[in-house]
Amino acid sequence: MSIILNPFRFFKFHHYVTLLALAVLGIFNFQTTFNPTIQKIRQEKDIHQSFDKWWEEERAQEFKNVGLTPDETIKNQEFELYRERYQIENPTPIIEDRIEEMKGEFLDWWENQGGKEQYAAEHGSFPTDKQYEAELKKWIYKYTDKFLRYRWAYQPSRGNTESWLTCSLLFPSAWSYIFFVVFFMFALMQLEKRWNAFFVYVYAVVIAIISGFFVDLLVNTSFFGQFATQRYMGVSLMICFLLGANVFDKEKDAIPSYVSKISQLALVGSMAIDWFLNPGIFNAVTVESPIFFALGGLAGYYMPHRSDEIAKPKQVVQSTEESLSPGERIRNMISDGLDAANNGETENAARMLRYGFTALLQEDPVKFYEVKDAANRIAGCYAEIPSTQWIEWGAIAKQKNIPEAAIVLLEKGITKETDASLLRRAHFDIGELRIQTKSEVNAAMEHLSKVIKENDIDMLAEQAKKLMETGKDILVQMAYAAPKQFKVSN
Repeated sequence: MSIILNPFRFFKFHHYVTLLALAVLGIFNFQTTFNPTIQKIRQEKDIHQSFDKWWEEERAQEFKNVGLTPDETIKNQEFELYRERYQIENPTPIIEDRIEEMKGEFLDWWENQGGKEQYAAEHGSFPTDKQYEAELKKWIYKYTDKFLRYRWAYQPSRGNTESWLTCSLLFPSAWSYIFFVVFFMFALMQLEKRWNAFFVYVYAVVIAIISGFFVDLLVNTSFFGQFATQRYMGVSLMICFLLGANVFDKEKDAIPSYVSKISQLALVGSMAIDWFLNPGIFNAVTVESPIFFALGGLAGYYMPHRSDEIAKPKQVVQSTEESLSPGERIRNMISDGLDAANNGETENAARMLRYGFTALLQEDPVKFYEVKDAANRIAGCYAEIPSTQWIEWGAIAKQKNIPEAAIVLLEKGITKETDASLLRRAHFDIGELRIQTKSEVNAAMEHLSKVIKENDIDMLAEQAKKLMETGKDILVQMAYAAPKQFKVSN
């Protein structure tokens, strides 16, 4: 949960605006996708309600008038006939189903109701099969153009290139939308550390628009020509471009390794969604995804870093590092590690914090207040520090007689430690420190109980039992302690 919520701590105003825009886009896609289905459900409900009313008020009585009993069998037969008449007067609102119906209706008109003859009279020649297909498409387009999901999507065979401006506002599936929201925000927050956020948005818009052009090029080849009649929508290629920019940079170590790994895995995820979950034309999009990932890599490699406060402090730190004392370097390393953790650079943060805090504990004389403050701050951030390191720090802090810091560090360590012997010893140390400092004695008793539960006959268990007896005495003293006396002055 902390990993999920951690990025929200560092959101800026434009991040929240972007999230709001993405939410609106999701609502728009939900409405345009499921509105026909909702209308279909309402239509089915209306069929049943109107039939029941007609049956009760009219049709059942007509059967009685001719001496027939209107049983369930007759009622079901009448309902099917009623449904057929209703659907003729009220075609299905499901667009894809209606298109299939229209194909049959058009063929009937063309062959049996004078469609061919009308075409021959208007054009002066008898129509070929190719001309029939063209006329059928025109008729269907008149219907589909009423719906945004068909009018705004790009269809290569139709050549509606103006839809390049709008096809990115539509998503072929809920999986594509969820993937887009997660990884667009990820790419935005990572890229703006090197670029200005404005350039990230510009790249996103431009690539989203021109991606339709590249899809058009591919489906015009013989291998992907079968997809030319289908609709292209979404921003798969744009996301692949931004993910590629998150992997490559001229400066060594400018991109944390975890960012690079996540971006590469996300590319695979995007291709899997397009290949397995989305309609046929997205097979062509899958083939182009690595190309756009590589183009994004070129942009990430050659795009200069923004020349503001991010670059300048690094130069200042490097130029003044040699003039600092060892103690100042240690504290700067801890401070830089905490900043790196806040910026999501978990591996870099862990490296600096491990070196810095270990050195702080080894100072002579040890700075008790600074150790306690640093322990609390490091324990409160997110950095990839092994549980064994936390326990080692706790043991050193205990040895240095800094119980408050030792308790914080040991409790952080036991949350992820799996080695039974290390875990048992840490529980004992926490219990012992809390008994000695009379801090949350009940919690100390729980830790000591875990020590005894693992093995109740060794020396550590005997010590734990003695500490528990001391703890019980402390709890009794606390329970029966006399209330403080206050002087009352007249």
